[in-house]
Amino acid sequence: MDELRVDHLSFTVQEGVSILHGVSFLVEAGTFGVLVGPSGAGKTTTLNLIAGFQRAAAGNVTLGGTSMNDVPPERRDIAMVFENYVLYPHKTVRQNLEFPLRSPNRQQDLSRAEIAERIDQVASTLRVEKLMERFPSQLSGGQRQRVSLGRALVRRPRLLLLDEPISHLDAKLRHEMRTELRRIQRDLGVTTLYATPDQADALALADWAIVLEGGRVLQAGPPRQLYLTPAHLRVAQMLGDPKISIMPGVVGPSSGLTVLGKRYDLDAPADAEQESRPVLVGVRPGAVEVRVAPDDSADGTVVLHQYLGYGTALHVDVRGIMVRALVEGRSPVKVDDKVSVTLETGGLLLFDPDTGSLIAHQEVTPWHG
Repeated sequence: MDELRVDHLSFTVQEGVSILHGVSFLVEAGTFGVLVGPSGAGKTTTLNLIAGFQRAAAGNVTLGGTSMNDVPPERRDIAMVFENYVLYPHKTVRQNLEFPLRSPNRQQDLSRAEIAERIDQVASTLRVEKLMERFPSQLSGGQRQRVSLGRALVRRPRLLLLDEPISHLDAKLRHEMRTELRRIQRDLGVTTLYATPDQADALALADWAIVLEGGRVLQAGPPRQLYLTPAHLRVAQMLGDPKISIMPGVVGPSSGLTVLGKRYDLDAPADAEQESRPVLVGVRPGAVEVRVAPDDSADGTVVLHQYLGYGTALHVDVRGIMVRALVEGRSPVKVDDKVSVTLETGGLLLFDPDTGSLIAHQEVTPWHG
């Protein structure tokens, strides 16, 4: 198992447009790293530079402590799986899996028995043993993706790169393949870097997540840490479903926070705040309480009610600000109901409205003074 380290990686296209700006991160040996970010963030470019398919303008890629900068792609022992299936339509599953081991670019020669052993092991791991004599046209989308993954794994690479490999599958298959990818990676122990625009992939798969936007790393760390204490407003907005609610607030003297027309006490003293200052308040849907209220005491109106099975997502319009709430089970609250909205103890995120940087992660209680 090998550690992947990316240091200050930059990339510029011929027109002089910079795609990556000093990207740095670490994926520890044998772990599952996830690059997550919107389209155009630089995820695929980063994978291509690591694999050696493109050359960086600056920076360094090391694998197992060895610089890969001057190593040609075929000598890096890095396997990459793309969104589109890389399968030969005229070859069976077995022949597709065998092909990488018979390639003239292989650094080692394997006997027939060794090739057969590797094929059988990968087929068992991917659970495609009964499909070995079928052609790609006879496989489902999920089966083709497994075989494509098998073509990479059969090489026993030092590093596995996955570029949005399940983004085109339907929701049910995506969930199944997400589970399978994590199982396979744990079984084989191969260091893996997975690129995706889907925050659910990052939260479900990653040992270590790297949030990328505009060619820059916004934050890297365990997914739980990124979800609970995002360093930047954009990280908070990128992770979580339903999404976090962002609303203007004011922090004043005596550790007080005013948001949505209500006053809350912060859990930490704010003696340093001699004057009131504006903030952006982020609150996760699970920390919002919504109750039907008389019109004269209502904070807002329910505009969307979504029953999700495990809970109910509510969208409440509070004087033009959309507040999202997630409650357990089926909520009795209906669309057009007038409701009160309270931020429950469970944590608020306070962001600088100018920079988007996290100011504080606060526990709050309603103020009754």
